[in-house]
Amino acid sequence: MELDDRVSRLEARITELEKEITALKQGRQSLYKTYSPPVRTENSPKAPYAPVGNPVQKHEIKKEKPDWEHLIARVWLPRIFLFVLLIGIIWGFKAAVDGGFLTETMRCILGYAACGAFIFAGFRQQKAKRPLLAQVLFGGSIGIGMLTTFAAHGLYDLMSVPVAFMIHILFVIAGVAFSHSLRSQPLAMLASAAGVLTPFLLNSDHPSVVFFVVYEALLFIGFMIFALTRKYVALFYQSFVLLQIAFAIYELIADGNEKIVAIGILAQQLALLLSIFAKTGLIRHQLRLLVPSFGLTALWFKLSYSDLTFNAAMLALFAVYALIAFRFLKKQKEEHKGTAPYALTVASYALLFGLSNFLPTESVPVVLLIEGAAALWLGFVVKSLMQQINGIVIYLIGCILGLDTALGLMDSIISMETLIWIVLLATLGCLIRMVSHYGIGKSTKEAMLVLWYGIGLALLTFLTEITNVCTKDLSTNAQHLIVSGVWVVYSVAVIGYGLKKQIKKARLTGLALLFLTLMKVIFMDLPSVSLLAKAVLFMGLGFIGILLSRFFYKKE
Repeated sequence: MELDDRVSRLEARITELEKEITALKQGRQSLYKTYSPPVRTENSPKAPYAPVGNPVQKHEIKKEKPDWEHLIARVWLPRIFLFVLLIGIIWGFKAAVDGGFLTETMRCILGYAACGAFIFAGFRQQKAKRPLLAQVLFGGSIGIGMLTTFAAHGLYDLMSVPVAFMIHILFVIAGVAFSHSLRSQPLAMLASAAGVLTPFLLNSDHPSVVFFVVYEALLFIGFMIFALTRKYVALFYQSFVLLQIAFAIYELIADGNEKIVAIGILAQQLALLLSIFAKTGLIRHQLRLLVPSFGLTALWFKLSYSDLTFNAAMLALFAVYALIAFRFLKKQKEEHKGTAPYALTVASYALLFGLSNFLPTESVPVVLLIEGAAALWLGFVVKSLMQQINGIVIYLIGCILGLDTALGLMDSIISMETLIWIVLLATLGCLIRMVSHYGIGKSTKEAMLVLWYGIGLALLTFLTEITNVCTKDLSTNAQHLIVSGVWVVYSVAVIGYGLKKQIKKARLTGLALLFLTLMKVIFMDLPSVSLLAKAVLFMGLGFIGILLSRFFYKKE
């Protein structure tokens, strides 16, 4: 009996231990239970993922509020009140001059003394770790120095042109040095503006246009290099714009020197072109200025030189940019991938401008249609969206000029108008092949539909023009009958093509053309043809319509 009791107690204990082990396992599984997303119906809202366990707290990055005290007190306060101070100095200076207290020489000495004081104070502020205030003082010193030099030279005649020019240049160099020391782009922009303005502050009896153009071009190149090395984007664009403005103002003041000024514009274009070969951090901005710079260069040359010189310049630029594009495409390096499209763009427009100016007016649409299609094909080959857009633009210009030249003006089958129509139809066919082969993403089907309708409408118009030329010596009744017959044959051909190729849109287009022919007969032919012609037209259209309907039943 004792043995039986012990066995029963052991069995009870084992049962209790099994229950405890089971409970422990269940608790452990609940701790490491994997997340299973809830079953979501079609209309139920999408729930965010919520993992089991302690969720990771997201630290929201709060935007720092602008420190208005810093912006107003350290940035704008000294700039605004420096301007106020300069106005006060000018008024005080004017009062002293009107009172006869200051001679002309004393005025200039005080001006240079104030300039030196500003420079000294600027260095003190720079040494005291106040760069913003130092920038304002250095900028004020350049302004005071330039105004004092202008007064001494232009108003009081106290110094000659070379001396005044050298002093102005020294202030420009000082501005660049201050900018380099403080890493300040505004000071460099001020120095650039001062440098561009320098020739206009000189009072010379015999100004040299060559010296002016060379100086401004070298000044642009210098500041362009400085901007590229320091990565000053605003200075880079300002230098480009200021050179154009300076040349435009000079051309308005001193008329008759446009040829030399155009050479300066060409020098700017070539400097920008050479700069793309250097590895800089502003390559995107350099490339963006290539196209507008070329456009301005072409404009200056067109206004300044003869057609022969303009054509030679455009063809030369086309050759240069085409070779550069080929070189960059051949390299296939990552840093050159974005350069080739800009070079191709300039090359395309250089060829466009050159041929448009060289060829007779009536042949220009043919060239533009061919060039636009070729440029678009090149854009597909090199996978450049910019080049594709340029090709489309050139092609559309060719289409507009071609339709304006050929539409309704054909007087002979062998004529320039016929050639324009043939080239238009051929290039549209090439565009269809290109789009179907390369594709344009999600819009491929829509583009193909537009091109097919375009070539269909162009072919109908061309057949109408040819028919009118061939029937111009016939009677009115015959002309209307033949033109309507051509339209019917064309619509039947489109429907037949759709039936053979099982293309529903082609069949519907043919039916639309047939109804369009009926509308033409009713509203255009009936008022001007005889009763016999009316009978022939309606019987022919009715028979063809019923016959075509029978073919559609056969298809079913």
